[in-house]
Amino acid sequence: MGNCTMIYVVDVNQMSFAFVAGSQRHASEIAGSPGFVQALDRFFLQGSKGSNHRPRAATVQELALFNDMSSEFADATADVLVARVG
Repeated sequence: MGNCTMIYVVDVNQMSFAFVAGSQRHASEIAGSPGFVQALDRFFLQGSKGSNHRPRAATVQELALFNDMSSEFADATADVLVARVG
């Protein structure tokens, strides 16, 4: 079988951001990576202190939103697509 991927979500300042990862461990590595954290900090300007960077599996609604956005905005050269889903 092929590589199984899932959509994971991190909740930051009452917003939810979804991304693809191959496993819970991989999702945790992405969410904890300096580049991911810096990107969220830049998005919020004043930082995302006190936010939950622990990824969780996406809900059905979040999955549908992510799939819609990724089909429209995905760049084939991008390493990770992060979409706001809540």
